[in-house]
Amino acid sequence: MNANLDFNNMDDFNSFIAFIKANAIQRRYSKGESLKLNQDVVGIVLDGRIGVYYKGNGKFIEHAFYGMPIMEHNNITKNHPFYYRIESDAVIATLPTERIFENSTPERKNYGMIFISLIHAIFEKLATVYEIRHTGNGYQVVKELIELYQYETHVTQGLASYILKRTYLSNSYVFKILAALKKEQFIEMENARLVKIIKPLPDKI
Repeated sequence: MNANLDFNNMDDFNSFIAFIKANAIQRRYSKGESLKLNQDVVGIVLDGRIGVYYKGNGKFIEHAFYGMPIMEHNNITKNHPFYYRIESDAVIATLPTERIFENSTPERKNYGMIFISLIHAIFEKLATVYEIRHTGNGYQVVKELIELYQYETHVTQGLASYILKRTYLSNSYVFKILAALKKEQFIEMENARLVKIIKPLPDKI
């Protein structure tokens, strides 16, 4: 996700992460453990796999990226439609939100503004991803997820299962699309997993 995050200034992002590491408490979480973040605390993802899910139906949206803020009961995010699951051992840096908004000085960037910009970019991206995958054109969703799958270094699922977990599409529809792409030699598959994309996937099928 971080590769596609529309954040204006990566120097500001890197400076923000350095500030977090210098001022926050880093805690290691185990797979399946609850975050249990207090209302006035923000967590910043430093390592591990944390899934982002839609509250309304429990559908998976994306994995949190390095440096992504996560909050459970904070006033900034209490009305947003997402929740989080720790899916592998993870390291999260936590600190009171007010520390981020302390007055800036000439020697210190306005980390509060950077934080708000980052939150806005994240929620906009998550909302867009959800809209495309769960309410958009079925084939376009499958196409996008096939292209994402080839870059998933830790994926343990077969391609069809990977797509079904992230959409409302039916089993028969997904398998029909994959079979057609395989028959037309757009993709190579083995043991239910994508081996490679042989040529660019078509816009329609």
